[in-house]
Amino acid sequence: MENTKADIQTNVEDRKEIDTEVILQYRDYEVNMDDVTERVKAHYIAKGFKADSIENMQIYVKPEDFTAYYVINDGVVGKVNLF
Repeated sequence: MENTKADIQTNVEDRKEIDTEVILQYRDYEVNMDDVTERVKAHYIAKGFKADSIENMQIYVKPEDFTAYYVINDGVVGKVNLF
């Protein structure tokens, strides 16, 4: 029996959201990646932008520099400390 596209979509929608926590460990340090994301958003807002203006965000984590670099809305760049 083959599933139709509608059946597959229904199965995907019925799946429960999994509560996930991502922790970066480097040397004797560790940081929750959700905290890093919130720091990036706060840094963006501190630059004078509105939180609801965020359409897309990329965060590049570089633990050897203890830094997370970001690009928001394909143009606003910055960095925050990881630890």
